[in-house]
Amino acid sequence: MKSITATNQNKRPIPVIVVDIGDGGVGLKTNGDLTIGDVLSFHLLLPGAADREIYIEARVLWTLEHGAAGCQFLRIPPVDVDILRRWLKHKSQIKKPSIEV
Repeated sequence: MKSITATNQNKRPIPVIVVDIGDGGVGLKTNGDLTIGDVLSFHLLLPGAADREIYIEARVLWTLEHGAAGCQFLRIPPVDVDILRRWLKHKSQIKKPSIEV
């Protein structure tokens, strides 16, 4: 999805790629070191959602050897939650097929 720089609880920058985002968390890929329990904070511009980035704090729940990690949202400001939910709703809408007669 998008390359960004997250900051861990020790204020250390960690380059990550957001590969998936949902209502409860985010999937990341990184060449940096992430440990289960790390708390990451970052700003993310959702494609086509708004002209402003949303702020996310998330805790690493799991990691894999090849740099994948799954994170649970800890804190997102209310206005940013609204932006994220509208974006997710828009992305999950299914178009009905047109019926030709």
